[in-house]
Amino acid sequence: MKIRLLITAFTLFCFSACYYDKEDLLYGQSSCDTSSVKYSVQIKNILKASCLSCHSGTAAAGAGIKLDDYVSVKKSADNGSLLSSVTRTVNPMPKGAARLSSCRIAEIRTWIQNGAPNN
Repeated sequence: MKIRLLITAFTLFCFSACYYDKEDLLYGQSSCDTSSVKYSVQIKNILKASCLSCHSGTAAAGAGIKLDDYVSVKKSADNGSLLSSVTRTVNPMPKGAARLSSCRIAEIRTWIQNGAPNN
């Protein structure tokens, strides 16, 4: 009986330690600087980390949106699909992954508001 109780307590302890929280909600956005957002630094890295697995090369054919070069990204920025896809409340991109942090979304928004330059 004691063994069963110990196993149950240990299992509950292990599962209670596993949970998911968004980093920016836990720690705030103290390090989010959007004063000089650049395509070659922030935007390209966001796309590489969160978008290119579905939106590049032959993978882009299924999704219909290509984001692996500046011209394609600029087109999506100009027509509003880039920002709307990461900010929508229902099924936001990236599909099947955690929503982009509010800082990453702010960086994309700032870059677009600045004319989506190739910098």
